[in-house]
Amino acid sequence: MRKTWVKRENIYYKPFYKDKSKMFFLLIFFVGISFIAYQAFSLNQLPSVQQLRRKHKQMMQSLGSKQLDVDDFDGGGGFGPGKDADLAVPATQAADAIKIIRGIRLFDYDAYKPNYKGNFKCLDGSKEIPFDHLNDNYCDCVSDGSDEPSTNACSNGRFYCKYQKRHITGRGLDVWVWASRVNDHVCDCCDGSDEWTTNANCQNHCA
Repeated sequence: MRKTWVKRENIYYKPFYKDKSKMFFLLIFFVGISFIAYQAFSLNQLPSVQQLRRKHKQMMQSLGSKQLDVDDFDGGGGFGPGKDADLAVPATQAADAIKIIRGIRLFDYDAYKPNYKGNFKCLDGSKEIPFDHLNDNYCDCVSDGSDEPSTNACSNGRFYCKYQKRHITGRGLDVWVWASRVNDHVCDCCDGSDEWTTNANCQNHCA
């Protein structure tokens, strides 16, 4: 009598969950469904385009109207010595103003704060000096002149004009002049902010 060999799979019923290949593809299917559901939920949580534009517009207006120099006010919130009377702003606006060091850009705002050692680190990282040496009319950061943003002590430093159109429009580049041109009796910035200690009588022609 002739014997015929038959595979076990053809004799016994094999449950679906024991088929590894089918279980693998089923797992991939469920993972894909879960990922799509998560992405759809995340997209619903995002703000709309109108909300983003409104928030961006408010931020630009805030930067354009509240950027004031730290030495525009004295310690009590009023104006420091030598300030013109026509520069006065309400006390509430002075309290809410973003007080930054004169001549720096908003991008470097956090860099001009003392670190955990109480020092200032040059923007190129080449040197670290005591924070009270900032704007002392002596160039310590010789490589980039970043420790004298408000004076003309460092000839290779940059003085960023107070009025920046990009703070309002959100487009364009930062406007700056070489620090050697600060307080040289020549109006380089359109708002005359580079002549803050001289009597150059700069006219504001930024508009």
